[in-house]
Amino acid sequence: MPANPMSQPDLSLQRVVTEADRREFLALPYQLYRGDAHWIPRLWPEQIEWLRRQNPFFEQGDADWFAARRGGRVVGTIGVALDHAANRVHDRRWGIFGFLEFVDDEQVFTALTDRAKEYLYLRGATHMVGPRSFGDNDFPGFLVGRYDCPAALFEGHTPPYYLRMAEKAGWSEHSDTLAYRFDSYKAGENLELLPAKLRHVADRVARNPRCSLRPAQLTEFDRDLRIVRRIYNRSLATLPDFTPMGEDELLRFADSLRPILVEDLIWFALVDGQEVGFSLAVPNVAEAFHRVGGLRYPWQYLRLAWEMRRIRSVSFKILAVEPAYWGMGLEAWMLSRIGEVSLRRGYRWLDGSLTGEDNPQTNKISLRLGAEEYKRYRVYTVPV
Repeated sequence: MPANPMSQPDLSLQRVVTEADRREFLALPYQLYRGDAHWIPRLWPEQIEWLRRQNPFFEQGDADWFAARRGGRVVGTIGVALDHAANRVHDRRWGIFGFLEFVDDEQVFTALTDRAKEYLYLRGATHMVGPRSFGDNDFPGFLVGRYDCPAALFEGHTPPYYLRMAEKAGWSEHSDTLAYRFDSYKAGENLELLPAKLRHVADRVARNPRCSLRPAQLTEFDRDLRIVRRIYNRSLATLPDFTPMGEDELLRFADSLRPILVEDLIWFALVDGQEVGFSLAVPNVAEAFHRVGGLRYPWQYLRLAWEMRRIRSVSFKILAVEPAYWGMGLEAWMLSRIGEVSLRRGYRWLDGSLTGEDNPQTNKISLRLGAEEYKRYRVYTVPV
């Protein structure tokens, strides 16, 4: 069992219970990152819903949040969760930690993480994995390098001392997730500057009479969502730590994106008339969220519509093909089509995120494209 985290009299940890507690908890990052032009605030309404337990996660999991205070002021925060469904799938007893923010003080960091370990130990967990808040794709990991550019949608931004604290504590690396950047000028006006092999593969599959592409149909949202879930779960089932995405989790993710979905940025690849692959890109609304402060206050909604028109990048979120159809060139064809649409819409650069370091298809095609790995996030496994 972990040692008592309260080693300094004026440092205390309290469970987040009231609305005032929640507001103070979520306000800490605004203080920590004040003056950091590259921090993108997470959407305040979505974070509040998490802390109120108004999220489908709680149909299969439990969570609590804690705030560290010194002199009555919040100096650190952490959330701790148990995903019972994922534990059943992997036959393990692991917890999750996330929502981790703290001042540059090792004592605060230790108090928060020891409290998380104690919480999970008392509930039978053997390890905790994180930071992530709390799904696999919810702002996972501490940033490793490249602190000099803003994050894109669903990517985090943490200061260098977070990584330093984790390394000093001896945490074991669990996984890295990557984000790639591709500037539109590198593609040429008609994609003629893309690598010849990539263009050749895309042209070859386009001529294959068995293969076709279709854009998403937002009027058939539920139908397309079922297809997405089938392809996504089959395509990633080969990864060792993958947990199949449930209907509620996918619906939550899709609903969060629904206001910004664009039909010709979402493509399905078909073989013999059956959807076997899909790709998803969206306008990089993190640019707008940055300029409106994460919608912390009601009046910021008024500015959001204007800022949405000023977005200059697109975020490529998912490229998935069922394993039986790997090697046909479907990935290159879908990526080329999204590239064409992005150029036509005037986007200046493309963010590709987030993908696991162990994802064989996405990383291979990103490197062949000549994209730059511009963000890397590290998730850890910690014994409790």
